[in-house]
Amino acid sequence: MRGFLKFIPVLAVLLVFLLSSLLLLSSCRTPGIAVIEEPSFPLPEIYLDFTGISAENPDDLFLDFTLKIFNYFPIDIPVNINSYTVSVNGNIAESGFELINYQNISFTVDAVTQTESDPSTAEVDFILAMNVPVLVRNGLAPHDDYEILLTLELVTPIPLPNNYSLEVSALAEFPGVRAPSFSITSIAILQAELINTGFRVGIVIDNPNPFPVNLAAFNYTLYGNDMLWADGRERNIISVAAKTALSGNIFLVMNFIDMNRFLLDQIINLVDVNYRFTGEAVVHTGVEYLPSFVSGFDLTGYSIVIPE
Repeated sequence: MRGFLKFIPVLAVLLVFLLSSLLLLSSCRTPGIAVIEEPSFPLPEIYLDFTGISAENPDDLFLDFTLKIFNYFPIDIPVNINSYTVSVNGNIAESGFELINYQNISFTVDAVTQTESDPSTAEVDFILAMNVPVLVRNGLAPHDDYEILLTLELVTPIPLPNNYSLEVSALAEFPGVRAPSFSITSIAILQAELINTGFRVGIVIDNPNPFPVNLAAFNYTLYGNDMLWADGRERNIISVAAKTALSGNIFLVMNFIDMNRFLLDQIINLVDVNYRFTGEAVVHTGVEYLPSFVSGFDLTGYSIVIPE
């Protein structure tokens, strides 16, 4: 025991030396570097809206859209439309639509300044052209009501999170409009005189639309065996109910004062004729984006001539 006690002073000196060394090392250590986190900003918000539709006829429609982007970043964001897809009533359309000049649609959403509390915004309007005959050939039309879904893929050189989508869509809903169809059922000679010969042309007007249409300013010309027989104009408004066909007669008169007598004899003796019936009518629909349009027709066929 006595031997151990004589080492206590030495141990005390060593302990004091170790504590002093630790304190010295602690005082010489380099202070830690504080990590400053970058400020976080909300990601840009993108919206696509269907704003209207215009047309001059049922075959070519123009759909209006507006693209809106809200920028919360303190830097400008340049944006381009990379590609687009269109579906018609749930089916992808490979053709029949054109986003007019979309390759040239390029814009920048300005940066937000420190003095601004609201995001910077940018709006771009553009037109989607719709060709109905092409859609008909592809089995995507016609429809009583259309649901056109436009999807845009946008691109920007600004790095954004991988899970952030630059894809935006808008749905356009509107009624379809179709031109009425015309057909000839019969041609009858009502009278055959030296000066005038009357014709009665049986006609059917078919309205394929789910709404009634009115026909006004109805002009027509009748050819028989490649010769002009008569022409005329229907001044009364013809109304055709929704999804129905209307049968009627059009009366024409041929004047022979300035024509060869041979033509009259030929018509009187006809038992059948290869006809051509052409004309146009102003169709009133009551549909907001296409309230009226001119619908032409050009019918050819074969008919028995009925003398009366």
